[in-house]
Amino acid sequence: MDYNLSKFVNRVFVCVLLIIIYLPVSELQAQDRNVFRVIVISGDDGNPIVGANVLLFNGETDDNFDDLFDAGATDSDGRYEFERIEPGNYTLRISYVGHETLIENLQIADGDRIVRRITLRFASSEFDEVVVTERRQISTGDVGVISISAEEINRIPSLVAGGDLSSYLQTVPGVVTAGDRGGDLYIRGGNPSQNLVLVDNMQIFKPFHISNLYSAFPGNMVQTVDLYAGGFAAEYSGATSAIIDVTLRNGNMRHHQSSVTVSPYLTSAQYEGPLKKDRQSIMVQGRYSIMDRYAERIIGEKQEFNFYDVTAKYAFQSESVSCNVTAIRTYDSGQIDPSRNLDLSWSNTVSGVRCLGFDERFNYPVDVSVGYMSYSNSERIDGNPELFSSMNDIFLRFDHKDDVFNFPMDYGFFIGFRSFETILSERFSDFLSLKANRALVKSYAQMEYSIADRFRIQPGIALQFTLETSPTFEPRLRMAYSWGKDDGQEVSLATGIYYQSYEGISDTRDAGTVFTVIKANEYQEQQPRAVHGIAGYEINIGMFELNLEGYVKDHQNIPVSRWTPLARFELETALADGFTYGFDTRVELDAGRFYGQAAYGYSNVEYEAVSESLGAWVEEDIFSYNPGHDQRHKLNIIGSYDFPGFTTNVSWEFSSGRPFTKVYGFDLSLRVPEEDPMTTAGTARTLFSKPFNERLPVQHRLDVSVERTFRFHENVALLAKIGANNIYDRNNIFFYNLNTLQRVDQTPMMPYISLTANLN
Repeated sequence: MDYNLSKFVNRVFVCVLLIIIYLPVSELQAQDRNVFRVIVISGDDGNPIVGANVLLFNGETDDNFDDLFDAGATDSDGRYEFERIEPGNYTLRISYVGHETLIENLQIADGDRIVRRITLRFASSEFDEVVVTERRQISTGDVGVISISAEEINRIPSLVAGGDLSSYLQTVPGVVTAGDRGGDLYIRGGNPSQNLVLVDNMQIFKPFHISNLYSAFPGNMVQTVDLYAGGFAAEYSGATSAIIDVTLRNGNMRHHQSSVTVSPYLTSAQYEGPLKKDRQSIMVQGRYSIMDRYAERIIGEKQEFNFYDVTAKYAFQSESVSCNVTAIRTYDSGQIDPSRNLDLSWSNTVSGVRCLGFDERFNYPVDVSVGYMSYSNSERIDGNPELFSSMNDIFLRFDHKDDVFNFPMDYGFFIGFRSFETILSERFSDFLSLKANRALVKSYAQMEYSIADRFRIQPGIALQFTLETSPTFEPRLRMAYSWGKDDGQEVSLATGIYYQSYEGISDTRDAGTVFTVIKANEYQEQQPRAVHGIAGYEINIGMFELNLEGYVKDHQNIPVSRWTPLARFELETALADGFTYGFDTRVELDAGRFYGQAAYGYSNVEYEAVSESLGAWVEEDIFSYNPGHDQRHKLNIIGSYDFPGFTTNVSWEFSSGRPFTKVYGFDLSLRVPEEDPMTTAGTARTLFSKPFNERLPVQHRLDVSVERTFRFHENVALLAKIGANNIYDRNNIFFYNLNTLQRVDQTPMMPYISLTANLN
């Protein structure tokens, strides 16, 4: 056996053996710990409730908060667990908007191990309740984290009912897009390939569509989304910039529902319902873009792209286990620059199973996932394939928790087998076909400490290794201190070291393409690496909430295109170091019928590389520049108001211009002796100037929507939505076509009417 392969197998064997040995020990220790966990179910659809308020009081009353033992909010599985509960009498209080409040007296005896599935009866009116800030996975402060619900997604005006995650993310300070097409997100200085997107514990490489108005996650399919803009804990590894963790909701466990949506730009159909009441459900949705057919009639400009996505989810739940099977397929194709004959396409295929066991025999729930992921993208000229790159992954993931020295410790591992393929045609480079296979192991452990319920600290460590690389050492730390009535104020910090086992290579000088080569790292010393530091302050005063965060990110070994005067895609790249710093601030007002938010972000992104490696003709030995996603200022204002029978949503964005690379000339290239200068004129080529030496103008846009539901029957309703994106028809520049010297603008005003028929 090859030495590296033998070493890798030994490492995997040791990790698995430790888990196998540790689990029985954990189960034997289970009798030493009282267990009381609740799973809260909605009486409306039979599914777990996310964010239900769970309070446990000492004694037989719930009206004295001096007797409060513990309080929290249910996680994405509808679960909340009381830790270190002592024998005695308690009062349990569970509440959620639109459901009747449950109050129950109970007694915990020594050695009790109780798991309760509690159904809250659905009610037509809302009840007064104690609001508990939901931390879910992050129990040590929310610095660097934005938790997003389907309701919040729906507040952003979008071209279809229910909203879309892509539209929401673009309102977040620190999130930058190149324009309204391309499907790329840059988060706090990182590039798209430095982000990790998860859906139900599975990686999906690029779920954002070629029209940036859409993603594979419409609001009506989403249960929760956690955006980790940096400083994420040890349970997340394999990315150096940001994490987008999406949990899709389960299908209705009690009622059959279906809907059909028609709009000028997108059509969709959805079905969900029980296979076995309160036990099994299924949900399927398909969406198909028709922008290339009808957009020109409405906005006067042809949109040369189309896309579709299909999502299916099967859910099973019992007294001691819940499982789901998720499958997603997306496909995008078209032209970002309509003046060029350059066709782009990409696709995602993901499928997997996740099971969560929370039987009373376990000290803590056991979370296991297994799945498959495939991503490919290509670039064609005149219909002929020129560039192609893909990545495939089969994986197993295990997550668990137990007590170590009387403190809870989260730990887990990930085993994946990945394959990479890249094909470059002769037009861009010498013909090249590369294939590589990689086995990857990731593991983590993190603990939590709490001092006087005010100061919380979460240290952790993550490890990654492959055949070609030694184990990484990635310490992480999150901490928070809260004070004031009902924890109204909090200061939190986060820091950590992050590595990535693959890299994405693209030519960022050309805004007309988003083709990316996904390539495995071959050398330990060239692995992409980052160090994050974030500090945050949060205060809640009645209906107001204020968040302020400052951050720095130090990226190393970023692959960037070599700055040769000739525009030509090359796998040979330079390695740059990037340094990002900035701050975000967000003010929210939630007054029932009215919701308002103002958010501002400042960011400075600077890359630095050896001039000789870049191929740039500059005098400095070390060349510094601001890359194309260095957007200094971004301001977003969001408003939503519920009139009797109507809901109005407004979103306005202002952003400063991003850098771009100018050209200094053109000429014709001949390949001699293959091409005869007497008979061949040569191939036109663009000669670039210094990289990113100018900035585009500022941009701003106003989006507005109004919607109303018409009910024709108890089981039949029609949701009508009317609105427009870029309502004052601002000419926001997308980029300059360097080959034709033509300005390419983003889409003009896009009016729309969306109709959704719902059958229950």
